[in-house]
Amino acid sequence: MKSYYQHLSSTKEFGESPDLVKKPTLRTSAIFPVIKNNYFSTSIHFLGYWLLKRNIPEVSLLISLRDSNGKILLRKTEILSTAKAFSIVLNELLNEINYDTNNDFLGSIETEFNSTRDMVYPYPALVLEYHNEDFNTCVHTIGRIYNDFEDMKENNSFHVPETGFDIHQTNDLTPFISFVNGPLENLDSKIQFVITNSKSEKLNGNFDIGKINPFETKFIYLENHIPDLSEFLDGSSGSISLHHNLRGFYPRFLAGNIQESFPSISFTHSYYDCTSCTTDYDYWDRKNDTHYDSSIYVPIFHEKNQYTNLIIYPNLSPSEFSLQIQIFKNNGIKIFENQDILKIKNNHKKLSKINLNSFVENLEISADETLAAYFTTNFGNNKIPTRIKFGLDVGINNSKSNLPCNICFNMKLGNPLIENKPGSFHWAPIFANRNYVLAIGNFSTLKEYQKSANLELSFYRIEDSSNVIHNINLEPNSEKRISLNDFDLDSFIKTEGWVTIKADNPYVHGYYFNLNSSGSVSGDHFF
Repeated sequence: MKSYYQHLSSTKEFGESPDLVKKPTLRTSAIFPVIKNNYFSTSIHFLGYWLLKRNIPEVSLLISLRDSNGKILLRKTEILSTAKAFSIVLNELLNEINYDTNNDFLGSIETEFNSTRDMVYPYPALVLEYHNEDFNTCVHTIGRIYNDFEDMKENNSFHVPETGFDIHQTNDLTPFISFVNGPLENLDSKIQFVITNSKSEKLNGNFDIGKINPFETKFIYLENHIPDLSEFLDGSSGSISLHHNLRGFYPRFLAGNIQESFPSISFTHSYYDCTSCTTDYDYWDRKNDTHYDSSIYVPIFHEKNQYTNLIIYPNLSPSEFSLQIQIFKNNGIKIFENQDILKIKNNHKKLSKINLNSFVENLEISADETLAAYFTTNFGNNKIPTRIKFGLDVGINNSKSNLPCNICFNMKLGNPLIENKPGSFHWAPIFANRNYVLAIGNFSTLKEYQKSANLELSFYRIEDSSNVIHNINLEPNSEKRISLNDFDLDSFIKTEGWVTIKADNPYVHGYYFNLNSSGSVSGDHFF
């Protein structure tokens, strides 16, 4: 893990002084565990956004398909010179190597994008999807192979565990983690774990993974290594922190749960466990009375059997804070406020779940009212952790699927420099035939926020390079939800596409969701 301040400098965040000796990023890469079996398969989706955001005329792409032991099965290159939607479909790659698709497949796909111009981020904005007709689950880029020794050194300044996701263990649900090793052989890989259940009780232990080959794909069922897991979780969700000795690659895990009765998966990515991070670099020193210490907006799904939960994992740098909530209608009118829904203490090691529906059920609103929750924090002693990562669970009760989506997202720090930023640019994938919802919010860390946002939405599809543009306005503290029924999108996007959001306001952000008819819910935050 590199410090948050290093991250801001290296990614040229607005208002930050750039590192004048940093090399330009000419390669940006990602590596994904991929699966094909009788129940589902894998696709990877991306937009040619470098052409839009960086004005790079073309980017080369190298795709490497490997088996589970790390052996290369296929390599192919493409030149990306149009801003459109793209996908890498595992089944198509397997057909190219004449793989018997009656057999299961576990392996990896590595994507390497190269340019002669600075791409800034060493991570490309890709989306991994496992899917069949009844469900899909999505997450943005997870692991990657470092560009060089300098890249590896910068990202290994601190070694911390991975955490920040839900685990379930019942007769029907099984948690897992998965990753693809880097180019270094690991002769004796080990995991130390701390599990927190719904009662915030702790279970400690360790297990061996053994030898891992270069580029080997590992798919680890936690129940095979933690015999008491089901009894300890006792039918409720919990969280786990995983301390590992993996080296030579960016160790962000694919993490989630598998359902047996409705063959499906729900996954997200792991995140840093910062409970041991206590240096000055681990805290934000720009507290400003005009800004909240940090804030975040999340949509509330509450129609019929829908539910929305905010998860606070025991993963923060030691700090004391209180969490507040405000609930707004889609026109920006506040209808609820609670200044003290949760207090966190320095030694707080609890797993907390906030049921947003419990606030909504007592409000005088219609059943289909669009609502957004806005969370703010107040930290004591100016000790504001730079990394404040929560989870957002959206699910549907009484359906085939017993798993919600589990989105890992970061709270926005109150940074006065952002006030001078002229706008923002975001993008998100679109999946047809999955009851797709795009949620866009205009919420700021400013306490007295009154700025509207003019948005230019550009929609792209996979079939060709054509696009359609629509303009909308968002009032402060308001949210807009868009489906494929809007703007005649269902006639433009037949299978998959992307949307870009160009705003004249730096505080716009949001999420996308797929509310499958089976009850399976997938989603993630914007890029």
